[in-house]
Amino acid sequence: MQSNKTQFEVWAQLHVSNKSMLEINRFFRYEYNINPDYIIQRLHLTVYHARRPMPNLINQSDACRIAFDTLDTKFMVLSPGGENKKPGLIPGNRKVGIRIQKNTDCRVKINHYRSALLIHETPQVLGTRKASTLSKNAFGARHFQPHISLLRAGSNIPTDLTEVGANFRDTIQQIIFDRFTIQQIQNF
Repeated sequence: MQSNKTQFEVWAQLHVSNKSMLEINRFFRYEYNINPDYIIQRLHLTVYHARRPMPNLINQSDACRIAFDTLDTKFMVLSPGGENKKPGLIPGNRKVGIRIQKNTDCRVKINHYRSALLIHETPQVLGTRKASTLSKNAFGARHFQPHISLLRAGSNIPTDLTEVGANFRDTIQQIIFDRFTIQQIQNF
């Protein structure tokens, strides 16, 4: 029996510019011969996600410009513990992305956008949950780790993501976010 209960989600995202997406797409296609079906399109970084309606929050789409140096990124397998190389965790069989390292200019800018959402976590929104902080989430994954998903599972990217990351940073020096969006989605 299906529930008639309405579900809500709030998504706040920084979107990667078309120019940067094209550079990333070319990198994987021509440096690693990755099938385009496995390269994620419409790249973004989720600044905030909640599963409750948030009073006084409105949907928006605003132009922005955040350029960050790829030296501030590390490749990772997008699975629990995927920040560290583990036996049996084969990157080509999993989703792969880059994370923004702590203590970088880009992280400060991301936190600026994130903090604007945190003020909307009222007691009614949170229920019994602890409020989110710049590094912890009230909803979803416990720790906020800004990242961009780049490849779908099955891409067959080489196992040594350290080498892939070094090549990526040599080839693409900068990634640009050019739009910030907030969406409240109501699912029935």
